[in-house]
Order: sequence, then C-alpha cells, then structure tokens
Amino acid sequence: MSLMLRLVGATLWLALATACGESSPTGVPAPSEPAAWSTAFDASAAGWLMNVSAPPGGALLAVGGRLDAGAMYQRREDGWGPVPLTEAVPLLNWSHGFGPADIWVVGNGGTVLHWRGTRWQRVPVPTDQDLWGIWGAASDDLWAVGGRGRQAGDATLLHYDGLEWTVVQVPPLQRDRVDAFYKVWGSAHDDVWVVGQKGAVLHWNGSRWTEHFVGVSDDLISVWGTGRERVVVVGGRSNGVVARWDGQAWTHRELAPLPGLNGVWMRAPSVAHVVGIEGTLAVLDVETLAAHPVPATTRLSFHNVFGDASGNLTAVGGNLGALADDYQGLAWTRPLGPNE
Repeated sequence: MSLMLRLVGATLWLALATACGESSPTGVPAPSEPAAWSTAFDASAAGWLMNVSAPPGGALLAVGGRLDAGAMYQRREDGWGPVPLTEAVPLLNWSHGFGPADIWVVGNGGTVLHWRGTRWQRVPVPTDQDLWGIWGAASDDLWAVGGRGRQAGDATLLHYDGLEWTVVQVPPLQRDRVDAFYKVWGSAHDDVWVVGQKGAVLHWNGSRWTEHFVGVSDDLISVWGTGRERVVVVGGRSNGVVARWDGQAWTHRELAPLPGLNGVWMRAPSVAHVVGIEGTLAVLDVETLAAHPVPATTRLSFHNVFGDASGNLTAVGGNLGALADDYQGLAWTRPLGPNE
C-alpha cells in the first residue's frame, strides 16, 4: 500500500486532545511545557506540504503541491512566498541540500530537481517510480528512495555519484512484499539508513546494504538521528510506532493512542520531535521512547517537522490523501527550547 493510500485508510483519531493533560498516554510525567505552536504562513491554498528543510546557510524550503502540480515555498526576509519552477512537475515530496546553491528535491513519477543557484533544473533518473526521500553525505554521494508500493519491484533505491543517477539493486529481503522505501537518512557516507513498507529497515556501511529487524511490522515512514549511535525511526498505521538504534541494538515501542507518525527530527540525542496523522505533534523522550503530545487542534495531518539554524521548529502537512480535488496545506512553527 502506498503512503498516500496509507494516509487515506488510517484510522481517524480524535481522543488525544482530552487524553494527554499533564502526562503522556503512557503515564510518564511530561517534560516542561514547550512553546506554543502558531501559523508559519497561510498554506491553505498551497496544496499538500510534504517536507520542509533548509540547507546549511540557506533558507527554509517547503515542497509539495498537488498530485498533478508540484509546488515550492520559501521563507524570505519578508515572509514566505512561492518559488517559480521552470517546468511543470508532479507532487514534490522531499528535499536535501548542501548549501544555498546546491539543493535537491524529489517527487512523484521519478521527478528529481536540482538547484544550482540560478534555476531549478530537472535531472533525468532511470525510474518513473514515485520518489519519497533523498539524503546525501556529499554533493557526489546522494541516495534517493521510493516506490509506489503496489507490486513487487516497485521499491526503488537510487544513487548519485556526481555525474549521474543509477539504480541500485535492492538486496534480497527476508521481509515479504516490501514494495516501497519511504525515507533515507545518514550520519556519514558509510552510515546510511533506509526505512519503508512493513517495517523494512536497511543499513549501508559503505560497501553493502544489510537488512535490520526493529520489532515493527507496520510501515516505517521516516528516519532521523544525531550520529551512529542514535537513530530514531517512526511510522505506524492506526497507532504510531517508534524504534531507536543505540549503535548495537534496536528498541521499539507502540505509542497508542497516538495515531500513525509521518515525520521525525532531532537536534539533541535525548529528544525527538515527531508529527503525524490528525494533527499529531509530540516530543519524544528518546531514552524511554515515551511520547508527550500536544493536544490536537486540527484534523489535518502533519507530514514532516524540521528545526532550523535560527532555533525554530516548523511542521508541515495538509489534508493528505483526501479523495476530493480539494488540496489544503498546513504550516505551523514554534521556538525550540534550550534542551530540545
């Protein structure tokens, strides 16, 4: 099942707003109250916003749009505004940059865009599968992942060596029917993680990919970390799931009544920020894997969260998976606390 279909079919969750109070759903005391969330910009007509990030020294960039029309929005000194594209592209899903003049964006239908400081240029890739994630250790060492998740062979793994993108053969997996990879993140060229359907987790050690088992069979949608010994993956369908890598082993936890999670970001090894379906915003204690949610005040879903160099946290999403041709975007922000 593709990510979009997963979001459409996810169980709606409305009880969190009255269940969280002063403690997490697990009964673990909540940390000090974080700053309040507010609207980053009016994204109601922006389409779905799938990702927000900023390259080192660069401005925040939000990507998304409609299934048939990708869009970008950038935060400038005078506020957020649309980014002109040189050609029509479908929905854009993720971005990764090395600086203000070297940014990559991937999207549906094998879309790959590259910003070199003057204009966005479409780059040919050897696939027409939807691409959900991109990450690189250097400008000549990038990975992109994707797959429509509908049939065997959809799961897609691409690599860029500075000259061209090539298909990388997915190693045989013990997990059955893994037909999509959703995100990729790494701490170095020889420490790269990929997550995907049915709890799939792959690790690149610089020479080969190996399969990991984290104790989760639900789709894993996102991955982030602070180094080789601190990696967090999140996902789930009706209930959120999380797993932590400590350099030696995985520890996992189901986060009911939190619904499925779509995004995770970390600045400190002990804290992760997670977002998901039905307005889920939560702070995760990485050591205990206890989630401390903010009472939901929107029924729209968040897809990604990111903290920038100025010390602000931004979460984006929309009415993801809506069947009607009525795309709504969502962009919220709040200051990061000193220990977050």
